[in-house]
Amino acid sequence: MNDKRRFEKLFEPGYIGKVKTRNRLIKSGAQIALCNDREPYVNEATKSYYEGIAKGGIGLLIVESPIIDYPLGGRNDKRLRINEDKYIKELSDLPRLIHKHGCPAFIQFYYDGPWETHPENWHAEARGRHSNYDGPPVAASAVTFKSVLDSLNEMPRALTVAEVEEVAEKFVSAAVRAQKAGFDGVEVNAGSSHILNSFLSPFFNKRQDAYGGSLENRARIVTQIIREIKKRIGRDFPVTVIINGLEVGQLIGVKDSDCLTPADALAIGRLLQEAGADALQVRSNWLGRHVSSWLVEQLCYPAPPIPLDAFPKEYDMSRKGAGVNLRLAAMMKKAVSIPIITVGRLNPELAEQVLKEGTADFIAMTRRLIADHEFPNKVAEGRLDDIAPCIACGTCAGLPPRRCTVNAALGKEYEYEIKQADKKKKVLVVGGGPAGMETARVAALRGHEVTLYEKTHKLGGLIPLAALIKGFEIEDFLGLGNYLERQIKKLGVTIKLGREVDASVVQAVKPDVVIVATGGTPTVPKIPG
Repeated sequence: MNDKRRFEKLFEPGYIGKVKTRNRLIKSGAQIALCNDREPYVNEATKSYYEGIAKGGIGLLIVESPIIDYPLGGRNDKRLRINEDKYIKELSDLPRLIHKHGCPAFIQFYYDGPWETHPENWHAEARGRHSNYDGPPVAASAVTFKSVLDSLNEMPRALTVAEVEEVAEKFVSAAVRAQKAGFDGVEVNAGSSHILNSFLSPFFNKRQDAYGGSLENRARIVTQIIREIKKRIGRDFPVTVIINGLEVGQLIGVKDSDCLTPADALAIGRLLQEAGADALQVRSNWLGRHVSSWLVEQLCYPAPPIPLDAFPKEYDMSRKGAGVNLRLAAMMKKAVSIPIITVGRLNPELAEQVLKEGTADFIAMTRRLIADHEFPNKVAEGRLDDIAPCIACGTCAGLPPRRCTVNAALGKEYEYEIKQADKKKKVLVVGGGPAGMETARVAALRGHEVTLYEKTHKLGGLIPLAALIKGFEIEDFLGLGNYLERQIKKLGVTIKLGREVDASVVQAVKPDVVIVATGGTPTVPKIPG
């Protein structure tokens, strides 16, 4: 059954500037980092990932930010580049593949600034990675803080006025290259703790020149970027901007009123609209715990970082992370006339509600699309039970290249496409945990006759135990188990519970293939004491 009537607003076309979107779902510009070490070209993994998401029905796809100023714009060696014209041809493969599936393509730009730490401060797993430069990061002012849960732990160097203008030029030049590469628009990321936010935020910006002090001065670099892009490329080339709707400073002993406040954000939003911005994405930033700013469900795990009654009233924790930025989006929606994009763990039902209530105009996401590229198509077709769930494990936010616990084909879509087998076989799967069920699911999709044996009386293996240990409200392990069980039953897999497999069972079934998915054997290390 087509479910577009149930999600009528979600699948209504929209406009950002003069670019028409297929629906109101946007793949955000979150980094997937599938390119090779020190090789900033678009590889097959990157192409297959973005084409897979475009094919899955997303309304607008925003490609992750390449480095716009090498090397100072980004220390991470797992980044594409757009700092020279020679990268235009390689990048043009992405909009070409995205357009092939009827989807418009934007590309995001950010400049790390104080966001990236010095290699000496990288956590153990990252040491040994290549750093693009050794000097201090740059920012609006020489301001930082110490927190084990934040990237910002190195004192930046304050930019001179001439350098500020050079940074603005890097954004504009990158936009010109993006347009030449075939992208339909660009997104300027002035949120999180990137360099542009270090100008917007009164906590970070202590300048006494034309780029500091008043709110208009602090926003000057961003408004300059917008105006100059429009001047060089044309008014019809869309420019969207990400800004923080608020900054929370309590974790580092700073008053929220000394950071970027919601009132600041609304005033900045008006200035950006006046400069020519075509849409705004509104998010939030916790100083001292930056991961919680975008993995929003982790903010209160294992406990709230501050007393709940001290949370800013504009920060919506009523759904334990889902929709945390909705109040901020609603406030900005009333302050400007351009479209508002919201982000933060939104499911289809909540997304539809947000659009119907007029809280925002577009819904941005990435993790749900990583877990299942077909998320939009499945929602539109009423196949919600067939959506592979994002379990919010954070694996995709780990060290690059990124991986997904649910979607093993991430970055290898071209290699792991599930096709009908040339010859139908009788397949015996031993073990009813997640590996066994996924094996049975894929084998059944390929047309094989599949029987799954599980020696206990319930499918799921150790998923229930893992869910109990981690907590039901953070990682949706149970959702993954339920999804896999639904799928193998729907696909006609024969399930034998309470049956342990031995040689006699194999001889009786006479399968063509036996796949053992019984998991590992736990051991207790011999530790004295």
